[in-house]
Amino acid sequence: MFGSAEVKAQLPSQVSAQAQISVLTIFPGEPTYSAWGHSALRVFDPVTSLDAAFNYGTFDVTRPYFIPRFAYGDMLYQLSADPTPALLRGANFQERNVVEQVLQLDSLQVSEIYGLLLNNLRPENRSYQYDFVFDNCSTRLLDLLFAVDAIQLPEIDEYGTTYRYMLDEFVHDRALLDLGIDLVIGSELDQIPSLKQRTFLPTYLLEILDRSTTLGGEPIVAEKNNILVFEAPSRAAFAPWNVWLSLLVGVVVIFVSFRKPATITTFDRLFLGLIGFIGLFLLVMWVATLHHVTSANWNIAWALPTHLLVAIGWKRLPWLQTYLQWAAVWTVGAILLQLVVSQATPPTMIPLLVAFAIRMWAIQRTMRSATTP
Repeated sequence: MFGSAEVKAQLPSQVSAQAQISVLTIFPGEPTYSAWGHSALRVFDPVTSLDAAFNYGTFDVTRPYFIPRFAYGDMLYQLSADPTPALLRGANFQERNVVEQVLQLDSLQVSEIYGLLLNNLRPENRSYQYDFVFDNCSTRLLDLLFAVDAIQLPEIDEYGTTYRYMLDEFVHDRALLDLGIDLVIGSELDQIPSLKQRTFLPTYLLEILDRSTTLGGEPIVAEKNNILVFEAPSRAAFAPWNVWLSLLVGVVVIFVSFRKPATITTFDRLFLGLIGFIGLFLLVMWVATLHHVTSANWNIAWALPTHLLVAIGWKRLPWLQTYLQWAAVWTVGAILLQLVVSQATPPTMIPLLVAFAIRMWAIQRTMRSATTP
């Protein structure tokens, strides 16, 4: 995110009738935190020489236990105000496109929004409980426009896609990040959002503003400027490398599993433990954190946390053969479950899960043969 936790701009108590407000959209960048872009509100007043960017996406890394709090979901973000050139220098350094949309607002609406911003900058009001999807640097800008009755959204949603699809759209070429998101976020994000809810992503906010109007029916965007323009990097259009790696590993595991007899190895214990560890992590993110987006995660149907306990106990467990048999059957059922639930299993995991089910079935047969007189 751009900006700092301190207010740097010298802000007047009010703006003149010539002041204007713009939405600045900073397009996605290379760093992971910038993968979905960023939004800020620019207030420009030639009379008072004010040119400040108000940014709801800043946080204080000096807050005690910052990393544990962040992981838990206790994410206090803040509103900051910085000179607009400072914001643009950061975007320019990262070679990120910046588009400005000057809004069609009357002087009273500009004054009211500026007053709301100053009020939000007060020490007791600056912090808010950030939510990546439902309350962030982008959604708060639209909230300000609704607060002063300045905007009317289009009646038709031209997208029709789910939250998950919207997120994947920006990271489909970042294999591990894409996989991590699909694993961690729950079924709540497989819903189709309203047009207003889509504005949690900055570039969607930009597009929706382009089609929105004032309550009087005039375009809400009075002027649109490309402030920074860089050549867009090429992005992979096909499946990323992790899908092919998963398929290769799955084929190898299945091939080995059909050998007679299937030899039990340390790999099998690690394989079982890895699936169980994933499940334990997803369970913690679901029930033991404040993150809304990680709740109701049906990936846990195939990533059973009990797998980790069994992998730790392994051959000391007298019922290991029975457990592995049911683990194979359960995994197949979990794969088929995606046919009736909204949350699909990440494509990268499908070959591995098929291989896992076959492998667990093969080694339990080996164990049963070894104990059959």
